[in-house]
Amino acid sequence: MYPSEFNHREIIAAAPDAIAMGAGASVNRPHPLASELTLRKIAYACGANLRKPQPHDTAMSIAASGMGSPEFSRLVADGVSSVTIQSYRGQSEHLAIASLFDALNFYPSQIPALDSYFALEPLAANAEIKQGMVTMAGGAQDATLTTFGRAITIAREDIINDNQGAIGRVFADLGASAGRIEARLMADALEANPVLDDGAVTFDAAYSNVVAEAFSWGALVTATTLLRIQLTQAGQRADLKAKFLVVAPELELPAQNEVTNAGLDIKVLSLANLPTGRWYVLADPMVCPVVGVLRLAGAKNPVRVEQAKRPLHVDGACVKVTADLGVCLLRRTGIIRGGV
Repeated sequence: MYPSEFNHREIIAAAPDAIAMGAGASVNRPHPLASELTLRKIAYACGANLRKPQPHDTAMSIAASGMGSPEFSRLVADGVSSVTIQSYRGQSEHLAIASLFDALNFYPSQIPALDSYFALEPLAANAEIKQGMVTMAGGAQDATLTTFGRAITIAREDIINDNQGAIGRVFADLGASAGRIEARLMADALEANPVLDDGAVTFDAAYSNVVAEAFSWGALVTATTLLRIQLTQAGQRADLKAKFLVVAPELELPAQNEVTNAGLDIKVLSLANLPTGRWYVLADPMVCPVVGVLRLAGAKNPVRVEQAKRPLHVDGACVKVTADLGVCLLRRTGIIRGGV
């Protein structure tokens, strides 16, 4: 039974919940009509809302008119958005080592690391406390957001056949793709050994952040020691505890075995795009942020699902998925690069 002109607005109100449930997302307190709706009924409601049905119209012609409308595209985008974002989050293990930073726009910008050239000093009785100035340590330069996107056409046949599950899987794959791209950008940033805004490269033996050895227990001991004795801007030993061990894919299980057997409180992560033999040891990003992940200011998630204009030759609906992604290195302390 198709919605009449009297209840099509209620169908449209329930449509995002219905599509989200059909795509496999969990919906809290869904609309009461959501479980009864199909894509075909939603398309019909959009067609009826677009213009009042005439005596010569058929149910299929009204649905065809609706599925090509901007409103239907919007409803589908709203419905599959949650499963897309959930999939991105499921593919975002790399964010454990990251610190999030807002980017106001898409222009290259600098993200310096806050630091200080001063350390606490002993005070004599009634002595005046000396003032120190917080400064900007060498940080990222030319940090830039890049937009990645894909427009997806949902064929008329899939709408008529109500293939919501298959459609949901497509958008879940796109959400996971955004997570994989961001992880690749992170590996690229680590491997680029970028020049920070103080004019020097990130990784160099002079900064006690390089262990030019293949991964082994002895190399890990050396790296954790270097984290402790690295110097801050004030000349103090950083005394940072190793929190994460990030490795190339072939080192994931050997690294996990070493950490587990030693009973260390170190989380092992793998980035698929690191070159063979590469490994990094990092401090807790809450204590010493090193890897910056950019977010467009005001955006709750980097991934967006929105309505899209349907191409003239397409019979169906069009929805686009975009992601604004960017990664940079913030400082050279708090991280050790390993590998030959």
